Amino acid sequence: MEATGGQQQRNCVSCGRAIAWDANVCPYCGRDYRLQMMAPQAQPMMSEGVKVVIYIISLLVWFVGIVIGAIYYTKPDAESKEFGKMCLILAVLGMLLWAFCIIMGAIL
Repeated sequence: MEATGGQQQRNCVSCGRAIAWDANVCPYCGRDYRLQMMAPQAQPMMSEGVKVVIYIISLLVWFVGIVIGAIYYTKPDAESKEFGKMCLILAVLGMLLWAFCIIMGAIL
């Protein structure tokens, strides 16, 4: 849209009135367009309590830990990769602990 005097204008998405193209805030309703330019803050993948529970499950039920670890390790973000790697490590430790218990039970 072109206003008289050569200044470009647009309509405010909140109130619909014509405002300057480069306006940061609508002078009529106060809609702040600068908020759109801010990057969204990253949300944590899951809470620390849920992670601890899944880590314990990965250690005690190692095949579940391998599946969960493989799923999360293949995701692109670093937090998922770290979580998946820890699940895989705990699953392997759980598997070794399980094998040790079986061997010790057979010997005794």
